[in-house]
Amino acid sequence: MAESLNNLLEKAEEVSATESFVLQNSRALKIHVTDSVYCRAGSMIAYQGDISFTSTSGGIGKWIKKKLTGEGFPLMKAEGTGDLFLADNAADVTILKLNGESLFIEGRHLLAFENTIEWNISVLRGAGIASGGMFTCQLSGHGYVAISSHGTPIALDSPVIVDPNAVIGWTDNLSPKMKTDINLKTLIGKSSGETFQLSFNGAGKVLIQPAELHSFGSEE
Repeated sequence: MAESLNNLLEKAEEVSATESFVLQNSRALKIHVTDSVYCRAGSMIAYQGDISFTSTSGGIGKWIKKKLTGEGFPLMKAEGTGDLFLADNAADVTILKLNGESLFIEGRHLLAFENTIEWNISVLRGAGIASGGMFTCQLSGHGYVAISSHGTPIALDSPVIVDPNAVIGWTDNLSPKMKTDINLKTLIGKSSGETFQLSFNGAGKVLIQPAELHSFGSEE
């Protein structure tokens, strides 16, 4: 049954809130910018007000690291005042608030974070990961972080072994290691590509998505 224009406009009306990061809906993020925020390059779908965008390397140290690793971790800085709307190809969006904690987020799932958050890029190299490696951003301090995922995130207790294509991130006291299983690909199927896994040990949580939509080692 067709929907009236007024009903659609009412249901899709812009949300209002006092927090700087809010969900416009389950797949779109609204940020009230009063100074600056960091967000994934290409994630802007709209903005209201006076906001400008610049690419950022996060300082010369991070710039050198990016050049040495050949890392594709595109961040942009949004500066000014107004409301910024972000999305990741209709993926689900989750807002986290760090209160002094530290968290690693895999690069493809990091959507945005406040400028009060300290950040640094790291790389996990190993066979089976894309040619450059798995790139993660360590976020720590106080402020909002937005992540994207294909489906609602699942938090698993460590120790746990996961598919690299399902990993969103992990808590600070964990460190992933490559694990190989020469029989796994044969058992699951010729095209599964799941010979390589990530092993987490220690006390902590690993965030995964209920999907394997991107394959490491292949073009996206």
